[in-house]
Amino acid sequence: MEIIIEKLIKGIQSHPVIQNSTLSGVKEWKRAHYIILSEIISDGLEKSEFMQGSKKNELGCSISSMTLQRIFKNDSSKTKSSDLRFLKSLDKLAIFIGYPSLNSFLNDEAIDANKLLEFENKTESASFFEKLIIDYCHEEFNSLKKLPQICHEGLSDFVFPEGPFSKRIKDLFENYSQLNYHLNCINNRSNFEIFDFKVSSITDTIAIITAKEFWNLEWKDENDAISIVLNKVNRQTYFIKKRDGIWKIWDNYNPDYNELSTRINSAIEIQHLKKTLIP
Repeated sequence: MEIIIEKLIKGIQSHPVIQNSTLSGVKEWKRAHYIILSEIISDGLEKSEFMQGSKKNELGCSISSMTLQRIFKNDSSKTKSSDLRFLKSLDKLAIFIGYPSLNSFLNDEAIDANKLLEFENKTESASFFEKLIIDYCHEEFNSLKKLPQICHEGLSDFVFPEGPFSKRIKDLFENYSQLNYHLNCINNRSNFEIFDFKVSSITDTIAIITAKEFWNLEWKDENDAISIVLNKVNRQTYFIKKRDGIWKIWDNYNPDYNELSTRINSAIEIQHLKKTLIP
């Protein structure tokens, strides 16, 4: 994570707007400087072509001076947790320096895995982490096929249960279960594919891997009628940690998670409303 943050910081510091501001040439930024930086970044995000429509509603264009100070000072107690809110802050910084998203930045900054492993004298290869992600996705798909019965215990083999990703997975499955829908897998109508893995960083305790994912899910209601069809292709980022000698997924950044969650919650509200109106 430190490598990614350092690259983002360098990108911000070298940005023409920053170079032409009162921040240029200041060796050590104080609280007032981060307030100025916050205003500059917020203004830049408002004008960015990549912060339009749903993206703007999802992320917002503001970023606090305190958040910026923690990122720039590398406050490990605040920035290494890789929770969704922190990842959104990094997403906004990537957009400010000219990238469509954090995933686009990570993809552009991806480095040769073999060189990285040789330089840092690591024992795990990129293929190890790719297999972990693929195995996780297979288990997630198998768990989805068991809905509306919630059965996601097998995911703990690949995801740390105390991590932020685990909570989002559980919330998503609970919402799916409320709908009482089942996945239509006849003639492969529901499927997924993972490809184009890229390594952003591998250290002793964390690996950051991005991958393109295609998820095609067709949901049917209790009357076997098609109710929701989800078709998404995007690049997702996995934050994989090593704890007590074991590598598992700690967090995941899916740029379409909020849209998916909102769509499911809306379906739940409509379902509840129908039940209320029917005498």
